[in-house]
Amino acid sequence: MTPEAADAPHALEVFKEAMASLASGVAVVTGVDPDSGPCGMTVTSIASYSAKPPSVIVCVDESTRSYRGMTEGEYFAVHLLCEDQPDVARLFASKVDDKFEQCESVAGPHGLQLIVGSLATLICRRSFVTKHGDHAIVIGTVVDGSVEDRQPLVYWRREFSGRR
Repeated sequence: MTPEAADAPHALEVFKEAMASLASGVAVVTGVDPDSGPCGMTVTSIASYSAKPPSVIVCVDESTRSYRGMTEGEYFAVHLLCEDQPDVARLFASKVDDKFEQCESVAGPHGLQLIVGSLATLICRRSFVTKHGDHAIVIGTVVDGSVEDRQPLVYWRREFSGRR
């Protein structure tokens, strides 16, 4: 903990409430853990990073079981979820072991499992990883993907909903 954070014990609570007030798109990121194979996790901390080359930035909590798959695997897939996929978001946010058996997914390139029905899927090659606090910041260069004409799933005030 930094000295500033220790001097302001309320900062964490203020931060959490502020971030809960920020509406975010919801994504499931899938990868391949070097030891256990396909893995995936729900994220709201994802954004476009660059158009040249086309890149995304994803923040990955070091306590997740998918951490190594996202930070060490060569490729990962970003699935931007649509409004009828809150169950998929909850599944990949859970500690359930066989997530891919409980949702519709297909085998994709580079050993990745791809979630069926997402509004967009981006296949990314990991290009940079750095650590800050209890998260890794992962940048991936988009190498392939698809986009469907669907409505997004949104996370706001700790709840999932369709577009408002």
